[in-house]
Parts: sequence; C-alpha cells; structure tokens
Amino acid sequence: MATDKYLTASQKAVDCLVKTGICRPDFRKEHTDVAFYFKSVTSLLLAGKHKEANNVLDHIRDTCMKDGDFISPGVEVGQKSANGAYNEFWAYANGWIAMGAMRLQRFDVAYPAYRYIQEKFFHPALGGATVKPYSKTEPNIVEVLSTAHLGMVFMTFGDLDKALKCGETLKLFTKLNKEGDPNTFYLRMDDKEKLVTDFPAEAAAICAVKATEPNQLYFFVGYPIAFLAKLYAATGNESFRDCAEDILDFCMRCDESIYSFNFSHKVGWGAACLAAAVSNTDKKEKYIQVATKIADHLVSLQSDRGSFLDSGPEMDNLDQTAEISVWLREIATELDRA
Repeated sequence: MATDKYLTASQKAVDCLVKTGICRPDFRKEHTDVAFYFKSVTSLLLAGKHKEANNVLDHIRDTCMKDGDFISPGVEVGQKSANGAYNEFWAYANGWIAMGAMRLQRFDVAYPAYRYIQEKFFHPALGGATVKPYSKTEPNIVEVLSTAHLGMVFMTFGDLDKALKCGETLKLFTKLNKEGDPNTFYLRMDDKEKLVTDFPAEAAAICAVKATEPNQLYFFVGYPIAFLAKLYAATGNESFRDCAEDILDFCMRCDESIYSFNFSHKVGWGAACLAAAVSNTDKKEKYIQVATKIADHLVSLQSDRGSFLDSGPEMDNLDQTAEISVWLREIATELDRA
C-alpha cells in the first residue's frame, strides 16, 4: 500500500514546525498561546525529534501549567487560549499534553495533567466526559469528542475501567442517534441520558453533524471511531468495534465534502483504525478507501513550506499542521497493518 507519501508529508510538516521556530526563545516571546504548542509535543515525538518534543513540553510546563491545568499566559480569567474552541472544550488541550507527556515518559507533566482531567471532567454516573468541569449540583453536558478523547487518555494511562465507561457512553450516544433522524448525529447529552437536540443556531456546528449538509465538523464523529477501534483491540469486545462501524457508516452517508475538508482528518484516522481491526475483506477495502481519500486530500493541502493552512492565522496554521502531521503518520501506520 502506498503510504510513504503520508509519512513524507508528515515529516515535512514537522520540519516546518521546527523551522518556524517553536523551539526558539524569540518565537516564543511573540507567540505565547498554548495553542501554538500543545499538539507539537506528539507531532515531534512521532517524527523521532525527542529533544525538540521535550523542549516544547518544558516550555508548556514552565509557562502554562498550574495545578495540572494548562492556561496561556496573559489571557483573561476563565480563558485558556485565544482559540475559542479550546475554551469551550477545556480538557481537549490538556488531553493532548497528558498523552504526549506520557509517551515521552515525562511523568512530571503527565500525571498532574492526568489527575486534573479525570478529577474535573469525568462524569461518574454516565461515564463520559463533560464539556465543563463536572458539577454535583448544576446540570452537566456530556459530549462525544470529549468522551472519546478522555477515553483515549484513560487507555494511555492504563485506566481501562474508565476507558470502558467512555466506550459504553459512546455506544449509548450511537444507539440514541440511530433511533432518531438518520441524517443527524447529535453530539451532546444531559445528565438524564437525553440527547441535546435544541440549541441556538450559532451553536449548531458543535452540537450536531448533519449528513445532508457540507463541511461539517466531522472530527467530532471521527475521534470516537478511532477510540472505539482501539478499545476493541484492548478488550476484544466486538460491541465497541460494531459501534465504531455504525459511526463510520454515518460518515459514509455524509455529504461528499467529508472527503475534501481539512476537518475530516480524524475520520481518516478512524477509518484506518477500523480497516486494521476488521477481517471482512469487503469492509476492510471500504474503510481503506475512506482513509486514503481523506489522507490524499490532506496531502494535497500542504504548502511548499510544509504547513497545511497557510491561508489562515498563523496560530491555526501551526496548530493544524501539527495535528495533521500526527494523523497522516497514524493513518499510514494503521493502513500498513490493514
């Protein structure tokens, strides 16, 4: 399978991050937001740049870390980053940092980060991850992407019991969505296990994925596919793999833009993970096609310098360059196993 081009593009992206200056003091003086850095730890590590990965993690620890949380210096109280998505999904950056630190065996960062996430964002009754810190007295909202992300954190740190609970929550999300509108996957649930289907129009993009509309935020449903495939690998419980396939089936019913949108990267990763997890030849080939179509499009977006979103703000560009470099490498790894 021709996966070398994905590895080449991934390496080019990592080289771009280093050349841009994420390890240099002069760059950091002007670029203080944690969004410039938190995905780069894993990106650099997977590319074999351990010295640089440790350097970036040291910078995050020294400038952003407090009591296991990570907040950009100088931001307003209650904010994490100038990127509003990381304020809404507070634990997302934390999870990237925790897993990157764990893979580096940087336990000085990994375990404080892990304790903060699991104490603040794990819903003890539903088993998923809350958008905001869990409250015993106020209503909570459990969300799909956060649940998959926290579940992956739990597996990385060896807490399979909590990872299983996240998997069961994603199975519940999928079951409830299948019982409703087949062209909509709702992403949020309340304390009473009821899908949140009523929300302001301006919040629609982060509350539901619409199969009939183009350019949805497909990563919301992509991450659960990958996590559930990995949870199946860890447990042998086929219900998790079946759930991942149900979600990918929804993705394959989505508008064709799912194959030509940079925010489909996690769907490509999830499809590659499923391709490696199934034995049925027809399914395997179908999932390989999904992964390669998305990965090929991602490669086509890469600029000469190696970045992926040169048309956007530099913070978003470097953030997505680091992330896409990770998924292209992971897609190549999974497809080589498929």
